[in-house]
Amino acid sequence: MKSNIFDDYSISKLIATFSLPAILSLILEMMTSVVDTSFAGHIGSQSESALSAMGLLSPLLATFVALQTLFATSTAIMISKDLGSGDQLRLNKYFQSGFVMTCVVSVVTSGTTWILMEPLLTMLGAKGEVWMLAKDYLTIILLSNILSAIGYTLTSVIRAFGYPKAEAIIITIAVAINIVCNAILTFGFQLGVVGIALGTFISELVCAIISIVYLVKHRIWFSTNKISLKEHGWMSFQLFKIGFAQTAIQLLAGVSAFIVNHQLISIGGHSQIAIWNIANKVYMLVLMPIIGITQAVQTILAYFEGKGELLKKNITVKKTMLYSIVYGIGITIVMYMFGNVILHLFTSDKTMLMSTQHVVKVIFLTFPLLGITYTIMTLLQVTGREIHAVLLGLTRQVIVIVPLVLLLPIIFSTENVYNISPAFSIFLSIPLADILTLSIAIFFYRKTLEK
Repeated sequence: MKSNIFDDYSISKLIATFSLPAILSLILEMMTSVVDTSFAGHIGSQSESALSAMGLLSPLLATFVALQTLFATSTAIMISKDLGSGDQLRLNKYFQSGFVMTCVVSVVTSGTTWILMEPLLTMLGAKGEVWMLAKDYLTIILLSNILSAIGYTLTSVIRAFGYPKAEAIIITIAVAINIVCNAILTFGFQLGVVGIALGTFISELVCAIISIVYLVKHRIWFSTNKISLKEHGWMSFQLFKIGFAQTAIQLLAGVSAFIVNHQLISIGGHSQIAIWNIANKVYMLVLMPIIGITQAVQTILAYFEGKGELLKKNITVKKTMLYSIVYGIGITIVMYMFGNVILHLFTSDKTMLMSTQHVVKVIFLTFPLLGITYTIMTLLQVTGREIHAVLLGLTRQVIVIVPLVLLLPIIFSTENVYNISPAFSIFLSIPLADILTLSIAIFFYRKTLEK
């Protein structure tokens, strides 16, 4: 069988080769969101309404992103497995089924949202000018969602075939186009939120086209095989089982975020929301490398799993954990020593800076441990224990955090513990949830090693 990157590179080099582009891609995608918000805040008299519209749509947009991962991740994993086992026919069929299901899910999602658009906007709380701007923005984003799903699946497939650098280059080009188009359409043509949405649409279109051209040019695009409806259904179900964990986790993260926001407003007011938004934005930004390395390692683990090289698979898991822990410790030290400097990028209000710094110190207490949990979750997905991966996500996002968010303020309002306010006690739920989730993850990991 033809040699490839998985056989030629050492495990450490494989992790670096796949992780760096994935981390870069995640950071770039997050920066795009920041830039879009920045443009919305600088469109003149409509700035406040535009920011409100995009803020109200954020739960819906998060749902789109979660559903995009459903078949993208699983298709990439199965391609890597079959690449490792050398089963080219099955690889081709999984690629074909995954691509078809990506198109179906994205079209159904956008179509359903379009039909229910007006009641959805009302339910999200949009009114007056905010309602109109949200509708204008969402109408274009519904088309962009289909292209985004296709682009995300195909770039994941490119990585699975052993071309992580190409994936990063394609995403970088798309992000650059998004920024340039936003500037031209929003400010040059004075299109406001429509310009922002069109910029996103154009960038996603370019990403999808370049990905298709790349796959066809390198002769790794799937050949159309006649697959029976029964076989397609079975393969789609297998892909669904693998991808469901990550999708469910992302959807649940949105639910828990809504509950946290509701509690903060009820107990501490809107100032607490502002503080949490800043702290959470910093937290998510530095979390991207951990998510990136564990997502990238999926492909490596799937290849070794498919080829039956279990020793290499286990070494990959341990090294990924080690690298994640070292990174986590380093970031935590930086946030504790220089957090105030970093937070100045988001606000210059001294009171808010001080309050946010206290929150940052709490939520980063267990940050070095996150890499272990994420790595184990990835291992569970690759080795067919998707239910356990989902359970880990449920534990952190719902089973632990939601009760703590609801109960801690009650406890701290009746008991004076270190003068911690009920509103601030909500942030303690994050390190507590991390510790419990890690304990369960280690239990699952030991069971996996035994088998």
